[in-house]
Amino acid sequence: MEINGKNIILTGASSGIGKEILSILSDYRNVKIIAVARHIEEIPKKEGIVYPYSADISSVEGIDKVFGYAGQIMPHIDIFIANAGFAYLEKLGRPDWQHIEKIYNLNVFSPIYSLEKLVSVSEGKSITFASTVSGAGLASLPAYSLYCSTKAALHHFTQTYRYEKDKNVQITAVYPVATRTGFFDKATGENDTPLPFPTQDARTVARKIVKGIEKGKKTIYPSLLFRMFYPIGRAFPILMKAYSLMEKRKVRKWLS
Repeated sequence: MEINGKNIILTGASSGIGKEILSILSDYRNVKIIAVARHIEEIPKKEGIVYPYSADISSVEGIDKVFGYAGQIMPHIDIFIANAGFAYLEKLGRPDWQHIEKIYNLNVFSPIYSLEKLVSVSEGKSITFASTVSGAGLASLPAYSLYCSTKAALHHFTQTYRYEKDKNVQITAVYPVATRTGFFDKATGENDTPLPFPTQDARTVARKIVKGIEKGKKTIYPSLLFRMFYPIGRAFPILMKAYSLMEKRKVRKWLS
């Protein structure tokens, strides 16, 4: 999809991959971008281009407010990038329904509901919905069981929905590997949290996401190494098991 002149909603826009996507998108001509995050202080304002909007999109009310605001700013929505998400790095212990619900609300229910909303207001116009699924939806990372399960759910929803969608809907699924941002430190509340292998920088991921949307790609693998390794790992499961065991050593203090 051509990006110049398009109306865009981007979630998770205040940091990491989202902040880099926003930086790239804002250089296109005649775009309007609603940059969504809980805390918007770090989102740069660009008159007539970037519209920071504070919302908790882990709730129905929050997403509805985003679409309501969009209706005031732009005549229609062309592109929705569901980038918001978070992880826990932990050993599961005592039963805690709210703990589980919190991560599923943002990582799974929010992008699915946002897609439903986007389709419902599209009126048959060509639209693009891109979501940051993550390579964690395709691999087992010890201490990230809830996070991996949310991304696996989003992966399978996306793959299945492709058979149900109308022709005017472009679906793009993004599978970044561990990105060198504050994401993993937030998962532990500590500094210098070990990152799963391999890693990438946020600018590279953002650049490939934007180019992938432009080219109408169904899937985007920002890491060439992951794109090559994953099919081999599926063909030889022992390699995926060895990878998970290697990653387990990095996080053993959180599993003890």
